[in-house]
Amino acid sequence: MDEAYIDTELCTACNECLIINSRIFAYNDKKQAYVKDPKAGSFRDIVKAAEKCPVKIIHPGKPLDMNEKKIEKWIERAKKYN
Repeated sequence: MDEAYIDTELCTACNECLIINSRIFAYNDKKQAYVKDPKAGSFRDIVKAAEKCPVKIIHPGKPLDMNEKKIEKWIERAKKYN
């Protein structure tokens, strides 16, 4: 999968992803997280949210900006969540 996504129906509303970046992530009307705008932050933020998610439902996909600082590191860390 190329784009970041969340298995929204499994979200427990822990708030971890919104704490990391509330411009990338948002809640729907059922207070379940979804990826609102993957361009509103860094791939690093998406990977960190995936790592913090207690139910492991955030899938970072591929980075939008291959020039992001330390991108190879974040791609490697994202592998287990995709």
